[in-house]
Amino acid sequence: MSTPPLSKPGLGPSLIASRQSISIGFLGLGLFMGMWGVMVPLRSANLGLSELMISGFLLTIGLSLCAAIFLVTRVPALQDAGRLIRCSGPVYAFGFAVCLLTGSMPVFFIAGMVTGFAAGFLDTGLNGQSSQWEQQANRRSMSSFHALFSLGMLIGAGLVTWLLSAGHDPKAGILLCALVYSGIIAANRSWIAADPSTPDDGPPSGRPIRLSLAVILFLGGVITLASLVEGGVIDWSALHLHRVLALPVDEAGRAVLFFSVAMTISRFAGDRLASFVAPNLLLAVPLVIAGILLLAAVTQGAALLMVCAYVFIGLALGNAFPIIVSEAGRAAGDQPLREISVIVGFAYFGLISGPALFGVLAHFLGLDTTILAIASMALLLGLASFAMPRFVASAGSVSRR
Repeated sequence: MSTPPLSKPGLGPSLIASRQSISIGFLGLGLFMGMWGVMVPLRSANLGLSELMISGFLLTIGLSLCAAIFLVTRVPALQDAGRLIRCSGPVYAFGFAVCLLTGSMPVFFIAGMVTGFAAGFLDTGLNGQSSQWEQQANRRSMSSFHALFSLGMLIGAGLVTWLLSAGHDPKAGILLCALVYSGIIAANRSWIAADPSTPDDGPPSGRPIRLSLAVILFLGGVITLASLVEGGVIDWSALHLHRVLALPVDEAGRAVLFFSVAMTISRFAGDRLASFVAPNLLLAVPLVIAGILLLAAVTQGAALLMVCAYVFIGLALGNAFPIIVSEAGRAAGDQPLREISVIVGFAYFGLISGPALFGVLAHFLGLDTTILAIASMALLLGLASFAMPRFVASAGSVSRR
């Protein structure tokens, strides 16, 4: 049986304030990532970065981020989500600012490592707060929170693009954004408080993770597949359409554009749709359709059908992370931060391993094989999503000490 939609009682002032705080947190998390995406060519030219060096920098951020998530699961002092956000938010903002502006290669890589740790703490804290907010407000909002991350990326990318196209140095704009975001996050006290019955100090063992191993592996596997498919579409869809199906570069690039727009739309609509449709079906149905369409499109060389499949994937994956995190949070209970951090770690494992996996496939077996692998993963993810609520409910969680 599918998980029923959460009801929607009225919100008190504290929940309204905490929702605003979480929203600002996600907006800023995306803002600086959007700036980075636009600044990559400029950073590469200014610092003399090769493609291999850029990959090494991204790997440094990714590994640092995963290490931060691991620390959250092991160190009780890091399991107060509000405090974690207040401390890591300013470090994240100014760390990214240094990455975007420094002229020193060693500083660039050191700042990347620091930013990776801060991003892991901030991302985990915000997702923990989001899950607690959903439980206390008794309504779904995870998709809308993550939609603000997407909006932040669009704002950050748009701001830097506008400054560069107008001939302005983006330094002042980047530093101003870092200063404003840091001040808001550090001064904010409207976060949902940690449960006093769950101490945040004491021996490192702390309380056990309350999800069973089966649930952790299932949800972790699902979110890893989602990360692999998302990264695969972004990195390889346009290249495949251009090189294999001979579409012009601008037309091939529209696949990524349509995919991104579909993801953003689905995130803004996800919470409302989840009031009428079982949330797992928002993930399962379009992914199964997309997997079948993409398999057919590759075998027939049909570009339009392929782009339609990418749109369906975007509609599904826009809500994948929110749905899976919500599922983990509800299964974990009133203090879900550790459980959510484990699931988030699986997601970043997919993001880190995806480029290497698909790159090897493309190099040795060709781009068609790469897209077929993405299609197969999308289909498998859709089928697994049908079973998600039933599996989580039947597998249960481990008992509390």
